[in-house]
Amino acid sequence: MILNILYIILALFGIGFLVFIHELGHYFVAKRVGITVLAFSIGFGKPLLEWERKGVKWRICVLPFGGYVQMDGMDKKGAMEPYQIPGGFFAAKPWDRIKVALAGPLANIVFAFFAFAILWVAGGREKPFALFTHHIGWVEKDSGLYEANVRPGDEILQLNGRPYKGFTDFLYAVALDKSELAIDGQEIDYWNGTKAPFSYTFPKDKNVNVLSPAQYLIVAPDGIAADSPMAGSGAVPGDRIVWVDGELVFSLPQLIQVINSPRVLLTVERGGETFLTRVPRMMIGDLRLKSAEKEELDDWRYEAKLSPKVEQLAFIPYNLTSTGLVEGPLPYIDEKSLPQDAFSGGSRSSIEIPLQRGDKIVAIQGKSISSSYQLLQELQTKKSLIVVQKMGESAVPHYTDADRGFEASFEIEQLNEIIRTVGTGATLPQSGSLQLLKPVIPTPLRQPQVAIKPSKGKKVETVDEETFKEGNLSKITSILPSLNRLALNVKVTDKLVVYNPNPFDLFVSVFKETYRTLYALITGFLSPKNISGPVGIIQVMHHSWMMGAKEALFWLGMISLNLAVLNLLPVPVLDGGHILLSAVELVTKKPLKAKTMQRLILPFVILLIGFFVYLTYNDLVRLITGLFQ
Repeated sequence: MILNILYIILALFGIGFLVFIHELGHYFVAKRVGITVLAFSIGFGKPLLEWERKGVKWRICVLPFGGYVQMDGMDKKGAMEPYQIPGGFFAAKPWDRIKVALAGPLANIVFAFFAFAILWVAGGREKPFALFTHHIGWVEKDSGLYEANVRPGDEILQLNGRPYKGFTDFLYAVALDKSELAIDGQEIDYWNGTKAPFSYTFPKDKNVNVLSPAQYLIVAPDGIAADSPMAGSGAVPGDRIVWVDGELVFSLPQLIQVINSPRVLLTVERGGETFLTRVPRMMIGDLRLKSAEKEELDDWRYEAKLSPKVEQLAFIPYNLTSTGLVEGPLPYIDEKSLPQDAFSGGSRSSIEIPLQRGDKIVAIQGKSISSSYQLLQELQTKKSLIVVQKMGESAVPHYTDADRGFEASFEIEQLNEIIRTVGTGATLPQSGSLQLLKPVIPTPLRQPQVAIKPSKGKKVETVDEETFKEGNLSKITSILPSLNRLALNVKVTDKLVVYNPNPFDLFVSVFKETYRTLYALITGFLSPKNISGPVGIIQVMHHSWMMGAKEALFWLGMISLNLAVLNLLPVPVLDGGHILLSAVELVTKKPLKAKTMQRLILPFVILLIGFFVYLTYNDLVRLITGLFQ
C-alpha cells in the first residue's frame, strides 16, 4: 500500500516535471525577447502554493494535468487590441512569438532524447521476446496464410518490401499502408533443419488477426496451482514447454490449438520398427459401420466398462482386430465429420503418418496397450504428452540476437531421442535439458453461453455456441467469456531480451509510433476510446515505476516526445496554433484583432475541454472496470 502511494506520487511528480520543463522553455524565451511574464503555473485550478519573484507569480495548482505561462497582452485591455499592449505577447514580432511557441515543445524534445541517451548508457531495458521476434507463433487454420503452407515457427523477413522488425509493424501497416499487405519470409523445418522462401499477399481487408508472434512458454513462478492438470506432472516454475502431442510449440494460442486438436498420439509397430504418429479422434456415431463392426465395438465397450452408448464414444477411423492390429480405414457417414486438421499439423510435424494394413498399435498417449478394448478405454480421456526444457540460469540475450537463439533452443536431436521411446516400454524420461512429463489430462471449460435480447415479458435467454452460429446475429447482445475448450490451467511467461537501441533509433521509433497513432486516430482506424487521458497517463507512469526506474525513464521520455508533437499540431489553442497564426501575420503583415482571435480560439478551447473530459471519463471507466474484474 505504501509503495503504491509512493509510485503514484512519483508518477505525478514525473508528469509535473514534463509540464514544468515545457513551460520553462516558453518562460525563458519570452523573457529573452522582452515579453512580460505575469505568472508561471504548474497545473490548473485553485493554487495550492503561490509566491512572487521578480514580478512573476509562481503557482502550483490543485489539478496537475498541465500548466501554463501567463504572458501580458494575451487578452484585450479596454480599447487596446492585444498587439497594441507594450511588452505583450502579440506586440512582439511574429518571429519572436514563433520562437516562444517553439521553445516549449523543443524543451520536451531535448528531454526525451536525453532520457533515451541515459537508457542507452545504462544498458537498455528488458522486454518480452515476442515484441521483437520475426518468428510466427500461431496461424489461423482457416486462413489463406495457412493454405499457403505458412506455419508456426516460420520467419518473416520483409513487410511490403521493408525490413520486418516485429508484429506491431502489421498493425501500423493495416492503418497506414494503402497498398496490399505482402510478407516475405522463410518456411522452417525444425526437424530437418531446412529453410525455403515464401511470399504471401493478404486479401484487401488486411485481416492480420490470423497470426501472432512466437514466444517462449515458460511456467511462471505461480504458474501451477494445486488444482492444475500440470500439478504432479513433474513440471516446475521456470520450465519451458517446447513439445506437446507431437508438435513443437511456438506460442500460447498454438498451445491451446494443439491441446484441443481432434487427434490422438499412437505408438505403432510396422515392419519391426516402432514410430509415433497422430490420427483423428472422432465419435463412433460419425463412422459408417457394418453391423458386425458395431457389435464388436459394443463388446469392447462392455470389456472396458464404459457406460455411454457406443455411438457416443470416441474412436479412431480404422478397423482393428481385438489385439490392435490395423485391418484398414473406416468410412464416414459424412466426409465433413472428419476433423479438418486431422493430418495437417499446426507446425511441420514429422509424425503425421496414416496407419496401414498390418500396423499394430502398441500404445496410446504414451500408455502401453495389448488389446483394442484398452485402446477404446483410453480414447475416452484426452491426455497430453508434454516435453519441457529446463531453462536454468543464462544471460539475457540482446534483442537483435534473440531469434538465432530461439531457432537453436528446441534441441531437436535430444527431443527425437525422447520421442522415439514414447510408448515402447523403455521410455526415456530425459535427454539433455529436455524432460518428458507424466501424461497430463487437460481441464474442460464450461460450454460458452451467448446472451440474446429477451422477448417481451421474458428474461434474457442464453444459447449454446452452435445455436449462436446458426441464429439471428442481430439479437446477440454479448458473448459470455468462457470458451468451449480444454486447458492446461498453467500460467506462462515469455523470455526477456535486452532492448537497447541507440538514442537516435529509439527517438525515431517513438516519433514514428506517435505519428502512426495520430494518423490512425484521424483516419478512424483507432477509436478515441483507446487513447489514454490524464488519468490513464498517471496509471501508465505508476505501472512503469513499479517495473523499475529504467521503464519509468523510458515512459517519461515517450510522454515528453508525445507532448511536444501534440503541442505542435496547428490548432489555435496549442503552440502549433500560435506558430500558424504568427506565420500568417508574417506573410500578411496584418496583426489579428482580439475578436478574430476569439472566434478562432474559443471553439477549439471548447473542443479541447470536451475531449479532455471524454478521455478522463474513459480512463475512469477502465480504472473502475479493472478494479472489479
